[in-house]
Amino acid sequence: MARIVKFFKVIRNNWKKSTFAAAALSYGVSYSVDSYDTEQLMRQYCEEAVKYGDEPLPTHIKPRHVTVILNPVAHKRKAEKLFKDYCEPLLHLSGIAVTILQTESEGHARNLVTNLNTQTDAIIVAGGDGTLSDVVTGIMRKYNVDLSLVRQCPIGILPLGQVNRVADSIFHGYEDHSHIREMAEATMAVVKGETKMIDVVEVQVLKQDPEKPMKPVYAVGALEWGAWRDANARVNKYWYWGSLRKYATYVFNGYKGDLNWDCDGVIRYTEPCDGCSRCYYEHQTTSNSTLERRWWHSFLPKRTSMPSVDYSKITNEKCGEVHEMPIAASEVHVTTSNAKGVKAPAVPAVKVELGPKSVSYATFVAEGWKRVHGNKTLVNHTVEAKDIELHPKKAEDISREKEEMFSIDNEEFELKPIKIRLLPRTVKIFCPSSGSSFNK
Repeated sequence: MARIVKFFKVIRNNWKKSTFAAAALSYGVSYSVDSYDTEQLMRQYCEEAVKYGDEPLPTHIKPRHVTVILNPVAHKRKAEKLFKDYCEPLLHLSGIAVTILQTESEGHARNLVTNLNTQTDAIIVAGGDGTLSDVVTGIMRKYNVDLSLVRQCPIGILPLGQVNRVADSIFHGYEDHSHIREMAEATMAVVKGETKMIDVVEVQVLKQDPEKPMKPVYAVGALEWGAWRDANARVNKYWYWGSLRKYATYVFNGYKGDLNWDCDGVIRYTEPCDGCSRCYYEHQTTSNSTLERRWWHSFLPKRTSMPSVDYSKITNEKCGEVHEMPIAASEVHVTTSNAKGVKAPAVPAVKVELGPKSVSYATFVAEGWKRVHGNKTLVNHTVEAKDIELHPKKAEDISREKEEMFSIDNEEFELKPIKIRLLPRTVKIFCPSSGSSFNK
């Protein structure tokens, strides 16, 4: 009993050291448990990947090969380590040959894909939404927007960026080790080979500079213009706030006049159409026959056939009819059905969301904090459209003091009048199998 009393007296007399030791011990135990759980989780995925690698391969079929476009600066320069720790081992264990191409600058992924001459069976994006948009843009440019060829090129999405809206919509809902499990599931989706088609939007500048013409950019997530976008673009300036930097961004920028509070202009749009004689060419797809082909032969020539529905005989008088709508808002969002939390419409369409005309400081900060967790609540008006022309008022004002910016899949571009064209079911991506081995 005397020893116990003495022990507690020592702790009381040295409470600072005791508190530090208790905190260090607690952190060490937590870290050890987490590391052990991660190791056991990856062991399960490795064991599953080995089963695919051990399958005998017919002599007339070459081993699968994928090309990885890796953005090493993504996720605060952790993307390369995350890829090597949680994704690359699963690809090798499954018997897939891997070629890794690292991006060196913004937009470099487009050139890597456009100039890719090596025969490969799939392209894997190891980065965020910006890298994914660059890869899709590179593929569309490589095949000159020939949709029959683009649809033969499967894309794998490994969520290794800061913003992974598309990947989060495909691989989400895991209770433990969410990011690690999401990366492993995304890799196993490539191994298993199940795919689905997703929509793409083409963004093109309406008024081209004859000396420096801009080629179209292709996006799979969202186009953003407004105050919250401008504030979010400054997140890295508040790095010294650590994990609270996203919250601090909205606190320190809610009163600043250099944010784009006035998204004024005109939107011209056409209503969605599921296919008719006016746009049937957009719905022509390649044959779904797989009797003599496997998914890793996607880069080889493939015969095409007409779709099962003859859209040339369907009449839709409203297809292509242009509607005009003035806008006066603090924010404009154009979102595809690929983003997380967006319900896929019955007819292929993009969703145009307009924020309120004016917001108070408290409302701006509260809404910003909600968006840190992926929740957007301030939407005053919503329109579903197929093709859109966006004419910002400020872009027409040559006397404005500073350049206004907007984002395409989290990549910044100068604000200009643009045309947005929906390309339904254009890109083939790897997705989880219907019967996953692991519980969500």
